[in-house]
Amino acid sequence: MAAGRDLTVDLAELRTLRLRVQGLRAPFDASGPEVVRRFAAVQAQEFLPAQWGLAARVPDERRPDAATLAASLDDGEILRTHVLRPTWHFLHPDDARWIMEVSAERVYGASRTYIRRTGLEGETGARGLAIVAASLDGGHRTRAELSTALEAGGMPLTGLAFTYLLMLAELERVAISGANAGKQRTYAAFDERVPASAPRPREEALAELAARFIASRGPVTERDFAAWSGFTLGDARRAFADAADPQGLGGGRVEELDVDGAVHVVDAASVASLEPVEPVSDAAERGPVVDLLQAYDEYIMGYAPPRSYLLPSGRSDPVHPEFPLHALVIDGTMAGRWAPVVEAKRARVRIVPWREFTRAEERGLAASVAEVERFLGLPVTVEREPIPSL
Repeated sequence: MAAGRDLTVDLAELRTLRLRVQGLRAPFDASGPEVVRRFAAVQAQEFLPAQWGLAARVPDERRPDAATLAASLDDGEILRTHVLRPTWHFLHPDDARWIMEVSAERVYGASRTYIRRTGLEGETGARGLAIVAASLDGGHRTRAELSTALEAGGMPLTGLAFTYLLMLAELERVAISGANAGKQRTYAAFDERVPASAPRPREEALAELAARFIASRGPVTERDFAAWSGFTLGDARRAFADAADPQGLGGGRVEELDVDGAVHVVDAASVASLEPVEPVSDAAERGPVVDLLQAYDEYIMGYAPPRSYLLPSGRSDPVHPEFPLHALVIDGTMAGRWAPVVEAKRARVRIVPWREFTRAEERGLAASVAEVERFLGLPVTVEREPIPSL
């Protein structure tokens, strides 16, 4: 970070920094897999929209389309599994093993009640995992194929029991995402897709996870890291301290900022690499930027509630999930919702604005819809719903 920089920022400056550090402004990552590597883990419940979130962080001239990212997933350059809170995330294969290992304890804690209720504790779960492992030894398998293998092995699991056995297979590093089989996603043997590596001490792994989180999402707080990762606030505090220690596990690259009286930290080297900041005159000439973000985008889910930086002027109530799910954001604040509806030979983008848009904002929206069209590789029509009454 440049010497002499004011270390007190307001919400507008916070938005600017986060948008740039995340790569939603002046993107700098070389590919979808590189976005995942930099972020360590990227939330990915909504499969196709999550891939769009990766593409949006790659410069225009190199931006991958949906087919390119699908190939990266098929080839194992990007993996998808349950991790952290837990929920679906994209992981880079070089990081999958240690992140799974460090978060498994927390995921077990969150899942233990259901594992017990479904009868998968102890010997029963171990027998199910052995059947899954044997099936995956013969290639990538769909959920239906794994269900058939379990039935043939004398364990006809359905419903929650089947779901939690597959989660156990992920936690135990037996299974992880495989190549798509047509429109169906598959599981593959974990060791086939993830390089071998030595186990890491818990403190070292947490420190690296915190350092990567700070570098890719800053400015952030310890509460942000705890909410994003699922670790306790005590773990978050220790991990942040290790990340800030020049002689410690994280390398000491962090610098503190004050945002409305709350201490946030940034990775000084990451922020310095983004400077100089775009001149105000150039930004004004460019006009407002409209981001069509997936609902679980890291710009949203990388931070703890109530996420006041997202709120437009005059709105104080927290933003909650609603239909349509995804977030229409103008210059870093929420201005509506959107949803992609993809069909065989065309797609629709549904827009639900919260307010009237200016002409410049309409141009920004049209530019973003064009990027979605380019990503999907399909002609896109726009359906706009009326502004909801308050």
